[in-house]
Amino acid sequence: MMANRFFLHLALVGALLSGCGKTADDVLGPKQGYVSGTVVDTKGQPIAGALVFIDETGPYMSGASTHTDAKGHFRIKLENRVYRVYATFERKYGGRTYEIRLKPSNSDSFTAVDSPVIDFQWVLSGKKPEPLVGYFGGYVGLYQGDTNIPKNEVEFTFTPTDLIDGSVGNPLKIKANLVSTQYLEDIPLGKYNIRAVHKPAAGGAVRTILLRNRTTRQTSENTGFVNLEFEPESAGFYRGNIEYYEP
Repeated sequence: MMANRFFLHLALVGALLSGCGKTADDVLGPKQGYVSGTVVDTKGQPIAGALVFIDETGPYMSGASTHTDAKGHFRIKLENRVYRVYATFERKYGGRTYEIRLKPSNSDSFTAVDSPVIDFQWVLSGKKPEPLVGYFGGYVGLYQGDTNIPKNEVEFTFTPTDLIDGSVGNPLKIKANLVSTQYLEDIPLGKYNIRAVHKPAAGGAVRTILLRNRTTRQTSENTGFVNLEFEPESAGFYRGNIEYYEP
């Protein structure tokens, strides 16, 4: 549980404001009996209208929620219980609506005595902090088609054409870690061209292999790549499906 750093935080906020030129509108300070914070996007700009909610960690499972204001700020009044705080917002992209989980600056539990300031940021990848599970990025279900090539000998290159936050992104080379691995995980949400090669574990020639998007049925036979967009699967989880095979 967090220690009570109410007055220390006030001093730190003052030092930060004087040292970096930020105004009081940019940083939301603590308030006794509340959890407070600011929600920003991947570029550090405030997210208005994000849903912020607290859940009790005890047996009663009570909570409360609010939405961020135009500056991305929020405050939620706390009862005499132990809580964690979470934040999400909806992003429309490619004709779909994605519920985006946001990363907290501190995922510890807290009480009204702590009166914590916990900020949130939209990140495209990385492991979600406990008690959440999974990753902030999307995952791809990996299927073995008409081939004997094991999954851990296939290297996929994901080349982004557009990411969900409007950034360009960089190509990603990804391999399954084990033969039994069913997924490629933590890929920033966006639109991709995907290629694949076989890299034999015992050495030997590297050669291109074919891909099929299991959702759209598009194959790489003519273009050398398949397109992929992540489908919202459930709150905070986004999935695509790729099959590899040989002629």
